[in-house]
Amino acid sequence: MISSLYQNAAALSGLVIWYGLFVLLERRERCQWLRPLLPLLAGYVSFRALGWYLGAIHPAIVPRLEHLAGGRRLLLFINDVGLREEGIKLFFALPCLGWLLSRPAPPSALTTAALVGLGFATAENRWFFGGHAEPTLLVGRVFSTTALHVAATGLCGGVLSQVWQHRPRVWARFWATFLTVVVAHGLYDWPPGSAWLSQMVVIALVAWFFILHHRTQPTCANLRLALVWFALSATVQYALALGITWVHWRSLESVWICARECLLFLPAVLFTVLFFATRSSKQNLS
Repeated sequence: MISSLYQNAAALSGLVIWYGLFVLLERRERCQWLRPLLPLLAGYVSFRALGWYLGAIHPAIVPRLEHLAGGRRLLLFINDVGLREEGIKLFFALPCLGWLLSRPAPPSALTTAALVGLGFATAENRWFFGGHAEPTLLVGRVFSTTALHVAATGLCGGVLSQVWQHRPRVWARFWATFLTVVVAHGLYDWPPGSAWLSQMVVIALVAWFFILHHRTQPTCANLRLALVWFALSATVQYALALGITWVHWRSLESVWICARECLLFLPAVLFTVLFFATRSSKQNLS
């Protein structure tokens, strides 16, 4: 019972943080808290489709990882993990992006595609925490893996929507973006890569995503509220990880170990907070 509760709470915590952030970053409209449910559901279904692929097709076409080493193993992670996950997320984002084009004042394609990535990450987190109970992973999955899925799908979907808006010259930019995201995802999951390398990949993608989001939506009425939401949510997430560690092991040493591991993901959190704080101050000055 406790394991099931932890599994669902761990998956939903990341969903709540990023879902709330993207809703606040969009323009105000009726049902603004309900509209993102469509891309979120598409992302959730994409993870289920990936599970079917991994069980039915993947074992027959991919060599066993233990027989590969060095550069060949990295190429496999880029080609298999990065291409596989980014491709299937983008495929399930297509109906959502097509729906945007039929609306007179569509929401941001970047945000819509990012919500597809969030749905995928939520389903993946629920599966992941079914077999792992370490509280330190609670912070890492939310501000590292989930952030990677959100930013990567958002970037590809945002550029693809420009192609659909009868701008064929953007095709080159789309393929460049998609290939960059695929390589970045492969590097993130590559076992020999260091934890700091993974975080540099996440920060780079998150920075790219929010800079592009700022260019497409230079003004935002809820920017300060979005900043407060993310900062408080991140604080609660860190406190939750430390609290679960104390309840589970009842030792200051385990809490200190958890704190040290959680610090690894602090740069990505601080970057996001500082980005919104800087953008908010500039918007107030103008």
